[in-house]
Amino acid sequence: PGQESVLTLHVALPCYDQLLQHGGAECLETTYSGMVSQPEPGYSVALSANADETSSPEDLLSKLVLVKRNLMGAPFQKAFSSLAAGTAKDLPVARLPWRKNESVYIAMPSNWDRVTIVFSVDFPEESDRAYCRIFLQQLQDVGRKVNNAPPVVFSEAKEPPLEIRDTCTESPLIVGFVSFTIFDHHVKTPAKLAKTIDNLIGFRNYLHFHIKAAKTNLHMRMRRKVNSWIQIVNRAIMTADKPKDMKTSSGKTFTRK
Repeated sequence: PGQESVLTLHVALPCYDQLLQHGGAECLETTYSGMVSQPEPGYSVALSANADETSSPEDLLSKLVLVKRNLMGAPFQKAFSSLAAGTAKDLPVARLPWRKNESVYIAMPSNWDRVTIVFSVDFPEESDRAYCRIFLQQLQDVGRKVNNAPPVVFSEAKEPPLEIRDTCTESPLIVGFVSFTIFDHHVKTPAKLAKTIDNLIGFRNYLHFHIKAAKTNLHMRMRRKVNSWIQIVNRAIMTADKPKDMKTSSGKTFTRK
């Protein structure tokens, strides 16, 4: 109030404390230096900026629009930057509780030439769980046919991937795990690194909307099939025979009285 040129953005993020521990704090210090303010109750972080004092409004707008992406991608940025620079080392597995009953694990094995990202996946509805399992199995099979794509592995809930087996805290009742192995050639340029982070951040939403779209398509096909069956049944219904008109030799209708 009283400062119309000051813009304050409040953001609520899942696993905010874990994000700060694994690169989020560095992101706030570098990308959002001097902008962090006290958030209102219910929010994780607040960013404030005076629009009249900024030298580049476009850069300020870009920073604010991408705040969620930058903070949630900070752990990936930290791991992939080390991988691209050749300085990755065997570190404890980072666990980010991404959603309810779901987590993302970032593991750097002892060979240091890769980073493994593991998503634990679950859905409350049984039909969604079935769709999810089929999709992840197909993603694993299709991924083998795409050149230079990160290897994808689907694991059942009772058999977590080796990279997180000692630290996994997920319920054995979830759908399962999907792992992406990122090598240095996937992140060797800033553009590739940014694209890889974007794809990983959006993977869970992509999976959710893919399942919804698949269910919608299935329902549409079922409705079309039912309509075709109804048409066949209607054509098969026998109509009552109408009495034939009797005509004379001259073509006039003969009516019996």
